[in-house]
Amino acid sequence: MIISQLPENSRVWFFGASTLIEEPEKMQLISKLDLFVSDWKAHGSDLVAGYEILHDSILLVAVDESVTPPTGCSIDKVFKLLESMETDWFQRLLIWQPFCNTSKILSLSEAKEVYKKRELDGETIVVNTMVSTLKEAREQLYIPFKNSWAFAKINL
Repeated sequence: MIISQLPENSRVWFFGASTLIEEPEKMQLISKLDLFVSDWKAHGSDLVAGYEILHDSILLVAVDESVTPPTGCSIDKVFKLLESMETDWFQRLLIWQPFCNTSKILSLSEAKEVYKKRELDGETIVVNTMVSTLKEAREQLYIPFKNSWAFAKINL
């Protein structure tokens, strides 16, 4: 299912890649995720789920919990699938600065350096890694850097 067809109260998991994914890996990921979400179950019950790959570095996976809530074991399956991929999708301490269909990926130390050089400021749009529902993803996925978790870390 396409993530845009899920209701806004659907639970979302954010996965951020440490590098931009190339087209062959992206196609492999799409193929695996299509199969995965179409057959994803929790205790034998189908999960109504979808995903979206953004900026060649961000993956959102969503489940409509009002139909069937995911279980710990079913959630673990998403993590296992992503662990089998070449790219590290478990980066939570990076900053993704989106532009067009790609993004600039910064570590905290890199962000601090470009902030000092004024190549990054409080109004620069970054990806909000803290979204937990589809409504939040739709309304708050792109936020000013000053509203991100990372801003306080580099603006000491």
